[in-house]
Amino acid sequence: MAGGLLSDTAYMANRFSWQGTVILGVVQFIVFYWLLPTWINHQLDSLQGNMFRPMVEVIFAKRVHWLQWLAMALALICGFFAIRNYFAVGQLDRYGERQVGFISRLLARWFD
Repeated sequence: MAGGLLSDTAYMANRFSWQGTVILGVVQFIVFYWLLPTWINHQLDSLQGNMFRPMVEVIFAKRVHWLQWLAMALALICGFFAIRNYFAVGQLDRYGERQVGFISRLLARWFD
């Protein structure tokens, strides 16, 4: 799922203007870094007193970390394309989009 989201973001960011790419990156970062983890933690808090809460908490704690990693990778993709679209006129080909996605995944793991 993350690979598809990253490649779709690279595809869209490659075709947007630099302003649209910045907006896309900011919205995706906010949703995946803050909103979804907050919603998951709220759902875990609603299980207070449930005997399955520790098990569910372990499973969803990994998902929160994964969502935050995904947010960083999406922001890196959009940041690259925003800078590139500001200075360059043409678009990258599909191979270039995949390379940007790969490098953003590596940098997101390094930042994490």
